[in-house]
Formats: sequence, C-alpha cells, structure tokens
Amino acid sequence: MGRAISKIKNPLRDFNLENRAHKLISKPDKQAAPKHPKDQEDLNRIKKEYNASFQESLKKNETLDKHLKDVFVVSHDKPIDEFMPKIESKRPLPQDRSQKIDFLFGHKEPDNIPLGKTTLRKALLFISKHQEDPKNYSAEVIAHEHNLPLKLVNNILEYYKVFQVYVPEVQSTTKATFAGPSRKPAFQFKDEPKVLPSKFKKGNDDT
Repeated sequence: MGRAISKIKNPLRDFNLENRAHKLISKPDKQAAPKHPKDQEDLNRIKKEYNASFQESLKKNETLDKHLKDVFVVSHDKPIDEFMPKIESKRPLPQDRSQKIDFLFGHKEPDNIPLGKTTLRKALLFISKHQEDPKNYSAEVIAHEHNLPLKLVNNILEYYKVFQVYVPEVQSTTKATFAGPSRKPAFQFKDEPKVLPSKFKKGNDDT
C-alpha cells in the first residue's frame, strides 16, 4: 500500500522541480534553515537580555564596509608562466605498449662505434680468440683489426679472461662386452661355513 501511495506522490512532488528550485534560489530574502531548539533558546535569550546590541549587529556598518573595500593586496611578482617556457612536442607519443625483448648484454649495442672504442660483444670475441690462439691472434692483430690502441688491448687481455669449460675424457680400462657395471661393487659377500670355537665343542672340559 505504501509503495502505491509513493508512486502517486512522487510524480506530483517532482513536477517542475528544477524551475521551482531556481525560483527559490533567486529570491533576495532567503529563508534560513530551522535552528536547533537549544540554539533557538539561546538566540531568544540574547534578544531579551541584549536587545540593543543584537539590533545593532543586524545593521550594516558603512564605515567598516568601506574599510574592507579599501583593503587589497598588490603583487609585484611576475607570473610563473613567463619564466616557464611551454614545451610543445612535435612528435606523437608512442602507441606501441608491447613488452620489448631484453637485449643479450642488458643494453642496446650502438650502431656506430667511434674509433678507439669497442662493444662488449666484440671484446668478448677477441678475448676468446686470443685465449685459444695467442700466437696468431696477438694483441697487435687485435689492435689493428678493431682500431684500438695497443696499450688498451694489452690491458684488456691481461685483466680480463673468458671462462672456458673443460670436459675431461673418460677412458675405460675394462674390456667388458656385456651391459653391466664396469667396476667391482663396494661390498662383496662370501658364503663361508661358520665354525664354533673349540671351547663350545662337545667333550670340552670347560663346558
């Protein structure tokens, strides 16, 4: 029943609601919100005990109003916009948000290498070649091939090395032709008859 009544009352309540709200707001003398009973009691007491002061507070003081209008702040600082130049980007923001594949050495190698410089990839390459064949791939050959100072190449070859993996060759000494273990087991069992000590034999005087 209550829902049916609210369906009838709500359209009547909301009819022309916006226009009625603007009309109420545009009134010069706006109606104040109702006060709390305790606040209203204090206000009535002030009106009764200090009626002259209360009526004076309701009047507009022209002198104070003029003083407020004369108070203003003048700033001599220049606007911040004059010191901050506008940065206008001439290229669009990147639209590719896909995840990039990491580089081999953690950073992108430069396309153009200046004279007297080298990349990490090339340095590892000539260090490895020098360790494999130091006679034919000496420091002079490396300096000439990569356009590097000879002193720098000597320092690199002296203080930097490339790890090498050595796999020892396993040579079997057995000539076994069957698919079984090529060495003797750690433990061997022998089936030997157990013999009692002489003192436990029959006819011994100690028993």
